[in-house]
Order: sequence, then structure tokens, then C-alpha cells
Amino acid sequence: LLSQDFNHLLDDVIFHLPQDRQIMLYSATFPLTVDDFIKKHMRNPYEINLMEELTLKGITQYYAFVQERQKVHCLNTLFSKLQINQSIIFCNSTQRVELLAKKITDLGYSCYYIHSKMRQDHRNRVFHDFRTGLCRNLVCSDLFTRGIDIQAVNVVINFDFPKLSETYLHRIGRSGRYGHYGISISLITYEDRFSLHKIEQELGTEIQPIPKQIDPTLYVAEYQMTGDNNGEKQHENNSSASATNK
Repeated sequence: LLSQDFNHLLDDVIFHLPQDRQIMLYSATFPLTVDDFIKKHMRNPYEINLMEELTLKGITQYYAFVQERQKVHCLNTLFSKLQINQSIIFCNSTQRVELLAKKITDLGYSCYYIHSKMRQDHRNRVFHDFRTGLCRNLVCSDLFTRGIDIQAVNVVINFDFPKLSETYLHRIGRSGRYGHYGISISLITYEDRFSLHKIEQELGTEIQPIPKQIDPTLYVAEYQMTGDNNGEKQHENNSSASATNK
């Protein structure tokens, strides 16, 4: 409702409301559009901020420094090496969501996509099928970050890095109440380097360069439950990762 398409319509509706009206505003994030609305239409509002419920607890954060043209190749490499239960891959536009989903499918991996320009019934069907495990990978826009928690997801990839820390937090943040563990990997271009440092500072967190090998105890549930006591099992799982991710 606060998008540019509805801006004038919303102003007109509020203009015709009584002066002694009460306005209650709820938002999953606090972008400039929300701030502008508050300043324009609300008088001395009382604010309750629940952002503290979103944390990075249990999420190990990495970044890979790449050129834009290398991103798909890098993503393919990650798919072949990681032990993915389910993954969510974020893009910054609906057009890039669809293009990337097609490329992932062409590479031979199961992949759905979801974004705000799809019909609601179509989005609901995609979300239901992904949640029930019919597909391993989901490419999406930031539509998918609001209040959705799928326990099977153990890998989050920022194919496009966000500009805002709140967007980054919503993409990879977990409340910790279900004991989530996982990894996030952000593909960083030269243009993203300032956003990377800014988000680290604002969230008081560290996003590390991705290592050659990622410890499976950080994001694979069976290792978290049993520990890393079986070296043979770890070797077998690592060597078969590319097959199981398909």
C-alpha cells in the first residue's frame, strides 16, 4: 500500500477520514516509505520495535568475491560442493529471479521461483510445494523474507547482495527458537564492497571469506546431532554432494 502506485490513493483515503482517527501501522521492515508515511499522517506515534527478535544466531555467514559474469558458475560450484537440504536464493529483481531459476534448471537442479508479480494462488502453490519438500532450491525476491520460517532450509544464498542491513537480516536471520543452524553465502561484486562493510558494521556481525571446505557441522543436521565422529561417513557425504543436490 505504501508503494508509488498506491501513494495518491492512500493520501486521498486518509484525507477523508475524521480528524480524531486512530491509525495503527504494522510493517515487517522500516524502509523510507514507512518513515515518510509516519511523518506525513501520524501525530506523536507510539512505536513498538520487534527487530530484536530477528537474530543471526546459528547462522555462519560467508561471502565470495566474484565478477557479475561469474555468478552462475560460482553458484553451480556451490551446489556441487555443499550438502544442501533445501536452499533459498535471493535476487534483487523479479526479472532476475526468473532468469536465474531457468539457468539453475538448465544446469540440472530442481528449482522453483517466487516473486511479487506472480498471482497469489500461484505463489501459494509454489510455497506449499517447496515447504513440503517437492523441490530443493527456491529462487525468490524479498517477498519471501517476511515472517516465513522453513526448518528444512539450511543454506541461504544472496545471488544479489542487498543494500540495506534490514533486508540482509530478514533474508538470513533466524529467531533461534527452533534451534536452526545453517550457512549464508553472499556473492559480492566490486560494487557491493561498501554495502558489505556497512551491513557488517550496522549489524555488529562478521561475514567471512568463504573457505575451500565448509565444516558440515555448521549446517548439516545429522552432523549437528551425532557430531563429527565418523570420518568415513563425512567423506562419503562430501563426495556425493553433487549427486544429492540434483
